[in-house]
Amino acid sequence: MGKLNDKVVVVTGSVSAIPGYDSIGSATVREALAEGAAGVVISDINDELGEAFAKSLNEQYGTGRALYVHTDVRDPKDVEKLFDITEKTYGRVDAVMANAGVATAEDFDKDPEAVLKSRKFIQSINEDGVFHTALYGSRLMIKHGTKGSIVLVSSIHGVVGRPKVVNPDTGDVLIDRFNLIQYTMGKHGVVGLSKALALQLAEYGIRVNTVNPGYIMTPLFQAAVNADKGELAKEKTLATDAFDFTQLAALHPLCNDPVEQADIVPRGKFGGRMGVPVEIAKPAVFLMSDESSFVTGQKLVIDGGYTAG
Repeated sequence: MGKLNDKVVVVTGSVSAIPGYDSIGSATVREALAEGAAGVVISDINDELGEAFAKSLNEQYGTGRALYVHTDVRDPKDVEKLFDITEKTYGRVDAVMANAGVATAEDFDKDPEAVLKSRKFIQSINEDGVFHTALYGSRLMIKHGTKGSIVLVSSIHGVVGRPKVVNPDTGDVLIDRFNLIQYTMGKHGVVGLSKALALQLAEYGIRVNTVNPGYIMTPLFQAAVNADKGELAKEKTLATDAFDFTQLAALHPLCNDPVEQADIVPRGKFGGRMGVPVEIAKPAVFLMSDESSFVTGQKLVIDGGYTAG
């Protein structure tokens, strides 16, 4: 018996931009199916890779176990359609992971027009998109009397407030092009939303929590640190010359071995490492499962000790 036996799961932002390397979303989809989910709905805007991902999962787990639905989470009608299709295909939804998100690189004290433009973009996905997903996902649960689980993806930057990624020992800015103010605002908002929704939906038996990842080695992170990212789908590795990952890895004190993919995990020169997507997927599946039946309104920080100090 798996943790998600016979459950129907929807994960937004669940296509990896570099085939062969999981994102947090795609790793969660795989973990959900490995834990017995009856159906998983893959939601993204990358149709070609999304259809291919669903096809490969159906070949592995059986026809009908995975479905791809094009969804732009910025558009509430698109999100409503996502859950309509889920209902028509599987009859209900038991667990939802609002994972779609982006990062912005506009410095707060630079060109105000550029700052406001990036603000509008990041808010539309990281805040509005999460809200839309929770709204329509919970409504489908309420409609069918499903005592389900909603997992919102926040960040360590939903716990701490830092405008830049900085080496605390030297004061050096590690990712000069990556301003975190707007991202931090949105990710704190996701935590607040989860707490308020947990209380609002408690009477229906629906639980709401967040996962708050540290820095995870994903295609999205490669895109964030690499200004000249090109087309990620053509990449054959997560490595990039645009950034020294070892300094970032050192911000996570934990020196154990990851669950898998040890060969792609950057390690600090004096200890510490970055995480891999499955290390977020497994806790997310725990929160989706009945094993966490008394857990709601909580944030699960998964950061190798980044925020412990």
